[in-house]
Amino acid sequence: MKFEISISEAAKFELREAFLWYEDQLMNLGDKFQEEIFSGFESIKSNPNKFQTRYENVRVYFLRKFPFGIHYTQSENLIIIIGIFHTSQNPEKWRKPGL
Repeated sequence: MKFEISISEAAKFELREAFLWYEDQLMNLGDKFQEEIFSGFESIKSNPNKFQTRYENVRVYFLRKFPFGIHYTQSENLIIIIGIFHTSQNPEKWRKPGL
């Protein structure tokens, strides 16, 4: 089955914020972070059921070189990226209005 990925506005915002933070730390570190995120998207897309369900129906793909997890749900052939969280953050925050 071929899967498509949809990225929530909240996840796009989190990705951008993390990218900018890493770029402020070291030139091109944001690019490396983003490359690992996109590699994670491809891993999820190729086998979305491979990664552990962490809460309710949300699965998480953890990056290898950065302390972040890609939180996603799956419905038929659509994968929805609901958040990209630093591992020290509470993933419940995506449920709160306005975030």
